[in-house]
Amino acid sequence: MSPTARRTALFLLATIYAFGFIDRVLIALVAEQLKADFGVSDFEIGLLGGTAFAVINALASIPIAAMAGRYSRKWITTWALAVASAFTALCALSTGFWHLLLLRLGMAGGSAGTEAPAHAMISDMYEAGKRSGALSVLMLGIPIASIVGSTLGGSIAQVYGWRATFVTVGLLGLAVALVAMLVVREPSSSREEVEPQLPANPISVLLVLLRDPTLRHLLIGVCIIGLATFGVNTFLPAFFSRNFGLDAGEAGLAFGLLTGIGSFVGTILGGYGAQWLAQRDPRWLVAFPGVGAIIGAPVYFLGLVQDDLVLAFPIMLLGACFTFMIMGPAIAAIHNVLGTRRRAMGSAIFLLMLNFVGQGFGPPLAGFISDIASASLFAGADFAAQCVGAAAQVENSPCALASARGLQISIISFVGLYIWSGLHLVWGGRKRGKASAA
Repeated sequence: MSPTARRTALFLLATIYAFGFIDRVLIALVAEQLKADFGVSDFEIGLLGGTAFAVINALASIPIAAMAGRYSRKWITTWALAVASAFTALCALSTGFWHLLLLRLGMAGGSAGTEAPAHAMISDMYEAGKRSGALSVLMLGIPIASIVGSTLGGSIAQVYGWRATFVTVGLLGLAVALVAMLVVREPSSSREEVEPQLPANPISVLLVLLRDPTLRHLLIGVCIIGLATFGVNTFLPAFFSRNFGLDAGEAGLAFGLLTGIGSFVGTILGGYGAQWLAQRDPRWLVAFPGVGAIIGAPVYFLGLVQDDLVLAFPIMLLGACFTFMIMGPAIAAIHNVLGTRRRAMGSAIFLLMLNFVGQGFGPPLAGFISDIASASLFAGADFAAQCVGAAAQVENSPCALASARGLQISIISFVGLYIWSGLHLVWGGRKRGKASAA
């Protein structure tokens, strides 16, 4: 593959990755409008934004990864985006909670194919020494989606309503899928294989990962990071609306800038920083993002407790930069012990654990804690009955004040999980001796 073809493929795969991320966070962008229209609780928003997506996404990832070991990963990735985008657009037709939930399941199944096959393609396009950096460039689809997608999606929702947001994102995703089908080329197998080309059996790949003490701690740490990140991010736009009075467009912009800039800086810092340090001591490939998570948690907490958005936002942004350092180094560490035909399966297992634990449990648990905390802070007799739907959005009402404070408590509790995850990553890095990593 020529350098130009490789750069083009990397750009389009990052764009596809961006749309996969937008599909995940659309519920967060329109959560307050959905609560008003459908009368749902924070727990139900968590189910829509997390569990409904994560379960199907996780279950679909393994058979899709098996297909990627035998068939063209380009076609799997591009058709997966097309399917996910079609279901995204159809979400605009939802008439209630259960209807939207079912359409989210279809979206999740398609989105599963935009991840592991793309990881495997990138690992075949770049040698081991450059793999962490290249995979981090792929991950830059997330900050692109955060800044552009969240700002655009929030603004469309504010002006035209939440249904228009789903239609717009769905149609744009279909256009990107078509361009990628026409332009992206399938890379050849890596030329640096150190193991026989074994079949991509999920059990055998899982055993390879679990037998390695560093990767065991890595997988545990990433699952905890996923729990924290999905739990926090699903409710960040609502947090900005409830605590600082922002409308949907303004909350989407704040969310996009925070997660976009944070993930951009964190991805570059984590990917290239870990790669540079690992060339001197292989233990840093996993330990470096763990140190970042431990530093980022208290900084993020400090921002969450501020009463002034002008002060809260930059502090939260600084904390976010440290908590987004893991993805590139994590996937590189996994791919470094697997052959070409098993890398997609390795990514699928990694993403299954991350999505099932993080997105599957994070948002509904965060929503549940928010509902419980809000109810305990509410002065009335029955928070659930008196503050349903738009009633909780009346400015400075008891419902609104309790809802804002309850959500703040929930997000703070989830930010604390970053410290736990960082300890696993640092300990896992210590397990990787220089000799065994050579």
